[in-house]
Amino acid sequence: MPDGTRIGRAVVIGAGVAGLTAARVLADHVETVTVVERDTLPSGPAPRPGVPQAHHVHALLALGAEVMEGYFPGLRAELERAGAPVWDWGERLCAVLPGGTPAPLRMGMPIQTFSRPLLEHVLRRRVAELKPVTVVDGATVTSLRTAGPGRVTGVRVTGGDGEEEIGADLVVDASGRSSHLPRWLVGLGLPSPRTTVVDARIGYASRTYTYPEGQSPPSWMGLLQPLRAPAFPKGCYAIQIEDDTLHVTLHGGGGTELPRDEDEFLAYARSLRSPIGDTIASLTPASPVRRYARTLNSRTAYHRLPRWPHGLIALGDAVCAFNPAYGQGMTVAALEARLLDRTLRRRGAFLDGHAFQRALARVTAFPWLMATIPDRAWERSGTARAVGAANWFMNRLIDTVPHDPRAYTTFSRLFHMTGSPAALLDPRLLSRVLAGSRRRSTTDMPSFG
Repeated sequence: MPDGTRIGRAVVIGAGVAGLTAARVLADHVETVTVVERDTLPSGPAPRPGVPQAHHVHALLALGAEVMEGYFPGLRAELERAGAPVWDWGERLCAVLPGGTPAPLRMGMPIQTFSRPLLEHVLRRRVAELKPVTVVDGATVTSLRTAGPGRVTGVRVTGGDGEEEIGADLVVDASGRSSHLPRWLVGLGLPSPRTTVVDARIGYASRTYTYPEGQSPPSWMGLLQPLRAPAFPKGCYAIQIEDDTLHVTLHGGGGTELPRDEDEFLAYARSLRSPIGDTIASLTPASPVRRYARTLNSRTAYHRLPRWPHGLIALGDAVCAFNPAYGQGMTVAALEARLLDRTLRRRGAFLDGHAFQRALARVTAFPWLMATIPDRAWERSGTARAVGAANWFMNRLIDTVPHDPRAYTTFSRLFHMTGSPAALLDPRLLSRVLAGSRRRSTTDMPSFG
């Protein structure tokens, strides 16, 4: 028998985006898939306690949307029928960058914007309709069931029916930032895995708005003003989503105090360089102000453990969680599901969990750098020289974007993970970035009309 686990039954812990995409992939390879979710799942697109960040702006990057469409054919059309608009990133994004605002540029990069609850609702319904899949909600996985320290054989669950055990040949931990897996592994005799944390102390305050009767939406579909340490501690991201709603998230870095009520929210928005303050002043609030501060990046080095139990893998935020400001989490979850699919197709009915964790670490390596290099600039202690140099280069690239359409396109593809990091080594791009760029007044904004 190969050094792996033959899979007939799988249990997925967590019904978030990572868990649902993993269950979708597993349904093509195994006889039964049980998704266990701690929350009582809503019947429609509504927030739930286990996803507190759902109240804030979410983004599915272009690569993530492409991968999701492959596993859920017709997903984009279904979301569009639910009101989620599709638009071109370069043409309809108003990006208020430290060096200026790039003019609209058609990139052929379709983006779809929606609320996190809508996406989860559609994915959850699609997954629950798959014949091998059963979704069990209102149930908490309390521990792993094992056959000795080297093999996981299922999970122990508590819920409305009391305690029970669910047997499995493969357990997938997709339980997110609240994962108990490090403690469970120590209980199996493994060393505690090392977790790296990068915390820029970035907070969010969000709310949604509707348009008064007769008032047209702004010409842009997305508005972005990113943070940059230390000179730009305030920013925002706003997107038009389903139900003709504008979803606005205000950012604050380095411990900046975020607004708590309606007056503070508007005052904060008006303090920004972007037009968001003027935009929302005439709109109708459709939600209270909601704050969120659990934005640290964390990466657990399961791939470096000397041993790994058969019948277990971990993915999603349970392994590598990103500051949500960069919009990477859902896309990385889709890439991890694709990795699982490719691994199972290559290995047949067998899965080497340790090899999977090493491969997953490679999937998360570049997104981790993209998130943590700018976030480390907020840390009060000195950063490593290499990190400082990388941050300097990325800032120079971003400063080139408003004045160089080619740099704008290259950076956008890098951000959306559709382009290779090797593009940064293109001599033509390097020469333009390193030559510096002309500073444009922050009030010199091109028209989006």
